[in-house]
Amino acid sequence: MEFFEAVKNRRSIRALEDEAVVPDEEVVEIVKSALNHTPTAFNGQETRVAILFGKHHKQLWDDAEKIARDKNPVDFERTQQRIQGFRNGHGTVLFFQDREVIEGLQNKMPHLRDALEAWAHQNQGMLQYVIWTGLEEVGYAASLQHIDIDIRPEWNIPENWKIIAQMPFGKQAQPAIEKEIIPVEKKLVVLK
Repeated sequence: MEFFEAVKNRRSIRALEDEAVVPDEEVVEIVKSALNHTPTAFNGQETRVAILFGKHHKQLWDDAEKIARDKNPVDFERTQQRIQGFRNGHGTVLFFQDREVIEGLQNKMPHLRDALEAWAHQNQGMLQYVIWTGLEEVGYAASLQHIDIDIRPEWNIPENWKIIAQMPFGKQAQPAIEKEIIPVEKKLVVLK
């Protein structure tokens, strides 16, 4: 699949199946390439990722369900359905910021403190999009989530890594919803 075809096809898919569309090693290679080649402000390279497969993936969503249920026991059905769709997937990409790197840059350039914080979030967005599009390109469905989760000690995540988002992925188990696209003339200005 060509890059812009993957860009067009990428959608938030929340109902997933635990089927390996490509070998897990190929997912790892997509993530490695994205980490190495997605730009960061001042080449800070503060973006970090963990990939969970198998029991670790399932544990993440079991824990997330418990946390979500404890926070909102009354109106939990929709959240439970979504979490079950994520749990049914093949894996999850966890996105982090290395706070030591960001704070180091802020200490070197205090006049850019707030901007560096904003740029760190932009760096995250670029990395998330590159990985999401890479997963789409090989045939995986995914979505980006911001759910409270537990970081288990056995995952060996350094304490200075701050969790930003989760991207459950797997074989698509629901039809993609067509999205309405605002005419480009309302979103683009070209000056020559």
